[in-house]
Amino acid sequence: MASSRVVLVTAASGNIGEHLVPLLASDPTIKLILPTSRASTLQAQLEQHQQCHPGSNIFIEKGSIKDPNWFQGLLASHNVDTVFLNLTGDDELFTSLNCIDSLSRSSTVKQVIYLSACMDFDSNEGIQHCIANCSAAHVLVKPLVEQKLVHGKLPFDWTILRPSMFFTNDFRSKQSMLETGVFDVPFGEVGHSRVAPWNIALAVQNLVAAAASGSKKWSQKKISIGSGKAFKGSEIVRIWSEALGREITVLPANEEGFQKVEESFGKMRGPAWGRDLRLMYEFFAVHGIGMTEEQYRQQVELLGREPDDYVEWVKSSARQWV
Repeated sequence: MASSRVVLVTAASGNIGEHLVPLLASDPTIKLILPTSRASTLQAQLEQHQQCHPGSNIFIEKGSIKDPNWFQGLLASHNVDTVFLNLTGDDELFTSLNCIDSLSRSSTVKQVIYLSACMDFDSNEGIQHCIANCSAAHVLVKPLVEQKLVHGKLPFDWTILRPSMFFTNDFRSKQSMLETGVFDVPFGEVGHSRVAPWNIALAVQNLVAAAASGSKKWSQKKISIGSGKAFKGSEIVRIWSEALGREITVLPANEEGFQKVEESFGKMRGPAWGRDLRLMYEFFAVHGIGMTEEQYRQQVELLGREPDDYVEWVKSSARQWV
């Protein structure tokens, strides 16, 4: 019999959170704690979902998880036993390690689900490859946090989810594709696994349910989430071209293309993030991102079905745009 759970979800209004919160909120045995610095924005977003009624089993807590004392107090005041830790930002390393320290000091937290990246952070060769070839800070923080979970002698069970590149990242290129016929991301020709954010949400929901039933099946496991196929840049624009009924070209994975990415993201998020995302795309253009057949089978077992199909998602999105 499943026990009731108190689940804290970070980044509740983000790409994963917007799908995860309604899934968890539909279970009356779950009490949801949603920390946010933008409480009114999150509440307005939740009110769009029938399953979400703040004040029933959903508690929006205004504050910043970057403050370890506030975060630790939040865990204690709600007797939180399960945490989905999805973190990003300029200070991701500080926030991640402070959050893990707060979780370790909690007397109630029993399960932590950490969102990492779909890469080999297990073998010495994999970590060395990442450090040698990737300089993007928001990527390099992930193996360090993973190592802290693995070797930290922490008083809770953990599961690491390693998603590949989100389907919905393509929305950033919507205007460019419709107006100029250019998919303005320099993917290159090595190949990238793609993942639906709602599949990540489903994985989290199933991990919470498994732990609630007393199962340890997924404890201390690292699970990649995404498509078995790695899509090349030329394949991605072919798929979009067919779906939109017009020729789409891809931004070349060269100095000119990477510079455009840096400038574009720099205008949106500042020069440091512009450079960081350029470094990520430079790395992925050369080395790609994907998973093994065994990793794919493992995620199917966790999801309870095949992951969503990227090609079908593109077709569906294109129909809405046109």
